[in-house]
Formats: sequence, C-alpha cells, structure tokens
Amino acid sequence: MIEFKNVDKMFASNKGLKDVNIIINKEQIGLVGPNGAGKTTFIELLLGFHLPKKGEVIINGVKSTDKNFDISKVGYISANLDIPKKLSVVEYVGYIKELENSEKFNTNIEMFAKVLAFDLNDSSLIGSLSSGMVQKLKIILAISGDKDILIFDEPTRGLDPIAVELFEKIMEKLKEKDLTIIYCSHILEEVEKFCDRGLIIKNNTIVKDVNIKEHKSNLRESFKSFYEFTEIGDF
Repeated sequence: MIEFKNVDKMFASNKGLKDVNIIINKEQIGLVGPNGAGKTTFIELLLGFHLPKKGEVIINGVKSTDKNFDISKVGYISANLDIPKKLSVVEYVGYIKELENSEKFNTNIEMFAKVLAFDLNDSSLIGSLSSGMVQKLKIILAISGDKDILIFDEPTRGLDPIAVELFEKIMEKLKEKDLTIIYCSHILEEVEKFCDRGLIIKNNTIVKDVNIKEHKSNLRESFKSFYEFTEIGDF
C-alpha cells in the first residue's frame, strides 16, 4: 500500500507538491496534469529521490525517511531519466540481470523481448538506438521483475503504432495481477483505458480524484473543468 500523509515538497522554482493526502492499494492510478503541475515530484517522492519537507510518504508501512525504505519491489519507466548510452544493450541487460538475480526475471525478460521484437543480445551502444527502441528496453526491464508496484511515466513515448498496441495488451495482462500501477501520461485516453482512478493535479496539488472504473465521472470532462482551453482563431 502507498500512502501520502499531508505531504509538501516545493522547490524554489515554485514547482513540486503541497498538501497531498492519498492512499493507493493494489489499483491502477493515473496522474494527469500539464507540464510543471507536480506529477514528476509525486513519482520522485514515491521512489525516495526526494524527501518530503512536510508529511510522510509510506510504502507497505515503511516511511521514505526510514533506513529500511526499500524500492526493490518497484518497477519504474522514466520519461526523462536516460539509461547509460555508452553501454551496449547486451552489457546493460547483463548488468540488470545481475542486480535482479532472479530466474523469474530472466524468463520474463526473454518473453517480453520476444513480444516487443527487441534483441537483448544486440551489441549496439544504447546511445545509437532510436528513442522507440530505448523505450522498448525500458519497458521490458521494468515489467520483467517480480514487482509489487509499477510506475509508468509516459511509457508509450516514441513507440511506433505496433509497439503501442502490444504495450496495451501487456497492460491488460498486468491489470489482472495483484499490483499497484501508477500511470502518468498526457494522453487522457490511455489513463481512461488503463486506470481505475485518475488524479488531476493543478497548481502543485491534487484537485480531483476521478473514479474511472465505476464510470461515475469522465476524466476528460473533469480535466477540462479545472483547465481553460483557449479557442484557436483563423490562421
């Protein structure tokens, strides 16, 4: 279970999060909001990359400020954090296999690589790959481990239409498992498709918790109610 208790983490640039209270337990949660709203801060607090200035971030009963805070059961696809460009694919995959040290990971990585048509034995440098191929590698590594929590930050960025469709099928399978999934995307249709709830973030705080699973609220309409859309004139 994930819990944010009265969490504040603001930066000098007036970016971050404030007054966040949320409980997430074995469900799929979508984070939506424009650039700079606070989505990335939410994820980085959850991963322990930042500590809250106020309040507590707790995963399975352990605070992010505790010495035994452990994110080894968290799989993460970052929209911004690049993987080492000067390593070859096969070198990096071997490194991650050593870190995971799991037969299940070794089995899953081969399966997902086959599904996404990705060569794990490629000797090419990661820096020479297209953005779409790098994204495939990130996805494969994130979902192959035995994780309780998966965090997807713009996971379909750079993927071609075939890979997007395959990723959607993978998401359908993941939703059947007893997992917590945090899904961050600017594409509202993806959030509506993959998530039970949608958290709308504005001005560094959660302004709406939308029940997508029960269809009691429409995510797009709720989003538009908090953000103004300027009409485009003739040009």
